[in-house]
Amino acid sequence: MTDRTDLTRFTDGSIAGRQARLPGPLRDLHRAVLRRFLETGAAPTARWVRQAALDTGLDASAVDELDAADAIHVSNGIVTVAYPFSGIPTPHRVALDGLPAVYAMCAIDALGLPMMAGRDGQITSADPHDGTPVTVSVRSGTWTWSPPGAVVVAGRTADCGTECSSFEAMCPNTVFHASRESAQAYLTGRGDLDASILGQDTAIEAGRLNFGALLGGAA
Repeated sequence: MTDRTDLTRFTDGSIAGRQARLPGPLRDLHRAVLRRFLETGAAPTARWVRQAALDTGLDASAVDELDAADAIHVSNGIVTVAYPFSGIPTPHRVALDGLPAVYAMCAIDALGLPMMAGRDGQITSADPHDGTPVTVSVRSGTWTWSPPGAVVVAGRTADCGTECSSFEAMCPNTVFHASRESAQAYLTGRGDLDASILGQDTAIEAGRLNFGALLGGAA
């Protein structure tokens, strides 16, 4: 059963909402960056994004506009953040059917990727409390979690104000756990987090609401 209170709490200020507020050409550029990640499995370079901006009728400042909107972030010449994608390795690896495997920024981002791309696939991650592997697969709309009692902790750094971006405040703290007991034990030692434990249905729905419509599909 989906917990609507937890869901609303997590999806406030979602990337879907931020993208919807972008002007049309910037939205098209953002989608081009996401498709590039999907097609290549690698982070686009800043040079590629600038050229894509020109191809979309924008100028190079469009990269800065997407950064200001917390839609993408560039570092060391590559796109390191383009929710749900991470341009650098994270604990969350997503292999979609027929596409190269990619890294997701967090657990909810990983769950949103199959719905954004409209493809089946498998997510592999690990419980940060004890390293237990966690696998989530989706086939024809049916989600399978291993271990069966796995959950997601949706956390935000408690002392991080509005100046913090999502990748700083939330992404490192939104993770899979092998069980609710493991998640509770983990949070007991993390007084620095404002966090909720999300059941499987709630976490999947959060992924859908955040990422399902990013490439123009139905949310």
